[in-house]
Amino acid sequence: MKLFEKHGGVWGGCWCTFFHFTGPWKESKRNKNVKKRLVLNHCAHGVLVYNEKVPVGWVQFGPRGELPRIDAMKDYKPSSRGRFWRITCFFVDKDHRGRGVAKEGLRAALIAMRRHGARLVEAYPIDTRKQKCSPSTLYKGPLELFERFGFKKVGDLGRGRVVVQKRL
Repeated sequence: MKLFEKHGGVWGGCWCTFFHFTGPWKESKRNKNVKKRLVLNHCAHGVLVYNEKVPVGWVQFGPRGELPRIDAMKDYKPSSRGRFWRITCFFVDKDHRGRGVAKEGLRAALIAMRRHGARLVEAYPIDTRKQKCSPSTLYKGPLELFERFGFKKVGDLGRGRVVVQKRL
């Protein structure tokens, strides 16, 4: 909670709830309670990255059905009909960006998903070779990071965003 509270709930109050729902979206202070309810009901997955005992990063992931907003995107075309898991959000404390926090978060998320039985993982990074981004807007992660972990591009989402997958 401290990591998110330090940054106003991440992305103006999202609290990483955006991908959990498909209806109209309004960023809200209520999202903190929504996220807490999802976690308590085991409907939210993620890993925290620590610097000593201080949380400095977060990666959200989960089974496809837990994070359905991607399915509702007009440019999204599923390349897999079976079960798979998704990585939807990264967040790195602004004081720790550029230090490998996202890399460690992705590594930990892949380990956690494997332990949960995931066999195929999909993510939606930004191709920073095609679209310039500030570090604060890379909440989906850069394509290069996923490529380093063996993800392969399987589709496009427009505006520099791509669909990548990896078999675990």
